[in-house]
Amino acid sequence: MTELLVVIVGLGAPGFLPALAVAGPSPVLVFLAPLIGAGMAAVAAVLEFGVGGSLFAGYAVVAVIANVAVVAWWLAGSRFPPRADPPWGWSIVTVVVVLGALIIPLTALRAPMIGWDANSIWLTHALMVSGGHHELLTGLKNPAYLFSNPDYPPLVPAAGALAFALFGRGDLHIATGTTVLLNACALGVVGTGIAAVGSSGRQLTRMGAVAAAGAVCLVGFAISGQYGVDGYTDLLWAAAAVGAVIWGLVLPRSTQTLVIAWICAAVASLTKNEGLTTALALLVLIALRYRPLTLSRVPRLRPHPEGRGSSGVAAWPVARRWAERAAFVVVPALPGLVWAGLIRLDGLSDRFFTSPSTESLVTRAHATIDGMAAYLTVAPIAAAVLVAGCCFLRRERERARFGNPAWLWTACLASLLTIFATYVFGGYEIHGWLATSVNRTTIFAQLLLYTELAIWLVIALDAAFTHELIEQPYATPAGAPSRAVAGHDRETGQHDRAA
Repeated sequence: MTELLVVIVGLGAPGFLPALAVAGPSPVLVFLAPLIGAGMAAVAAVLEFGVGGSLFAGYAVVAVIANVAVVAWWLAGSRFPPRADPPWGWSIVTVVVVLGALIIPLTALRAPMIGWDANSIWLTHALMVSGGHHELLTGLKNPAYLFSNPDYPPLVPAAGALAFALFGRGDLHIATGTTVLLNACALGVVGTGIAAVGSSGRQLTRMGAVAAAGAVCLVGFAISGQYGVDGYTDLLWAAAAVGAVIWGLVLPRSTQTLVIAWICAAVASLTKNEGLTTALALLVLIALRYRPLTLSRVPRLRPHPEGRGSSGVAAWPVARRWAERAAFVVVPALPGLVWAGLIRLDGLSDRFFTSPSTESLVTRAHATIDGMAAYLTVAPIAAAVLVAGCCFLRRERERARFGNPAWLWTACLASLLTIFATYVFGGYEIHGWLATSVNRTTIFAQLLLYTELAIWLVIALDAAFTHELIEQPYATPAGAPSRAVAGHDRETGQHDRAA
């Protein structure tokens, strides 16, 4: 365990200043810094594959550039607008509770395990990355290895390669253990996001939010089972994507929450192919939330007295708005998109669609629905809570400036439809494919729906405690925060509704 702590601190150290610049001294900082460090390692692996050199040299360059940019930004007097975070005491309690909830599943690392995919894909990729450009390129192109998805993104292999650089290749468990700790960090970002839902509420609301945060962290490891602790990457991309939903589509709009959501989406896109497609969908939704589509018409401008048209002037705001939306999607996803482009330029791809299936689409669709439904038993409960929440807690949610629940449910459905289409149009025999993967491909949807339940729970607790204090006005403690005037968005001046 000591070696793993050294590795996670080694990943977190280069990511600390960027995380501090984005999140400030808030609970999410503890879990965001290692993810940023792992993202830097992934970018270094992309450079190693596309340009050459070694991972460690690329990692040093990326880390120095990122930290120098942060320092220069600070020296220029730039700061993100301050967020309404809870007092220091509550921040410490949040970190302690979330860490405690994560440590319980991590005790499984006392009996190290290496899963099938961890061995055949992620460890093998990590050894290739640690060997330098030539070994990485020739290894991924080896015909004997094409069965095992050589196009998978490089975040986990790069983190494992850094672990090998620190402690050598003698113990393969050091790389799988690093993946497990990154799983925990991604869940920590989810947990601190849930805690932030109740951070501006009263003391009892904060207590409930912190408890819900710890519970969801435990649920994340529970629904992933052995795959959360044996070197698989499904929990990592799923939890990072859920973090992007909470910080980008649920919490009140701000520059800080937006950038945290971007970081989470970038981590998901660099972890696995499913993470890239899901991250792109989430980034589109985040762009629409922050730059909503409007039905208002552009005002008609009068013709220029000299006869020159003014259509270019009128079109400029529209073009700028669409350029901003495009940047919201492309910039965070750029490392993942570059990797996907480079890997396909070299003729590498997964094996899911290389050969057509002999089964009918109806057969594959029916089997896929049955297989996915078995792992989505929480969906009817979450739907019932959604209806109840919209009926009885809609005003409380709007006053707190939380995102419309339609954003979260759209993200969930987009992911499920993508997975459904992959199974239906893929080439593998459907029943065997589902038996070995559907419990992992649905982790994102399951974790997201449990997170939705936790969010509504926190909103309900805040509403109940607020109603109780209104009935007993003289019992309200001095200085207690109030959400009575929080229904207006500071940045855009608009209520936060789905586009």
